[in-house]
Amino acid sequence: MKKRWLVLLGVLAFLATLVLHAPAALLYAWTQDPARPAAVRLHGVHGTVGRGGFASLSVNNRPALRDARWTLAPAWLALLRIAADVEAGDGSVVRARVSRSLFGAFNVSNLNAAGSVKHLLQMLGQPPLPIEGQARLDVPLLRVDGGVPVEARGSIEIEGLAWTLAREPLALGSFNAALATDAQGVVASFGSGPGPLEAGGSAVLKPDRSYELDLQLRPRAGAPEALLTLVRSLGPADGQGWHHLRRRGTL
Repeated sequence: MKKRWLVLLGVLAFLATLVLHAPAALLYAWTQDPARPAAVRLHGVHGTVGRGGFASLSVNNRPALRDARWTLAPAWLALLRIAADVEAGDGSVVRARVSRSLFGAFNVSNLNAAGSVKHLLQMLGQPPLPIEGQARLDVPLLRVDGGVPVEARGSIEIEGLAWTLAREPLALGSFNAALATDAQGVVASFGSGPGPLEAGGSAVLKPDRSYELDLQLRPRAGAPEALLTLVRSLGPADGQGWHHLRRRGTL
């Protein structure tokens, strides 16, 4: 009996080694359906399954991540879980461990990112926005099920945010968001630091893909007239001077 187990373990070790050294580009091509292109696609895949990367990633045909590299953690395979350390950098630097069990949700842990706000938004598949600034993300936990974040914990900080649609960049200030999970879903609570614009409110993303946003903005004393005009375009202020940007919908 012991000999049979040794043979079985040897075969499994051989198969694991074979997979880890298989060309990543070939295996990725096998997973694609030309008749139904995926919304998220990799381009320029290179290396092996165990250690490889890709030149770029597109979301709905819009460029997002570039120059990404991964290193598979083979020890997790014994627990029927695929885990890899991922790093990407092109204007912004993103590092995280991504993992997924054969029967569970997609997990991202120790997600750290720093760089241009505009570039980080593009990495999420958003179109270019007329803003400038630097952002830092520190997200110890992000769990995604069915393509929807269902659990999150972390923080986002933005410094030196400016609106660039005007002739001269319009300084807005520094802002932050705290990510948490409650009975409703994933909640982002907004706040602000130094600058001419104060922010508050929250956003909720529910497991059924619906979301509610109530972003509150209020110019501080001495804010430039251009900023006052921009905030007033959101509508009249409430009794405490907050202008609300409210949105509801489904992803």
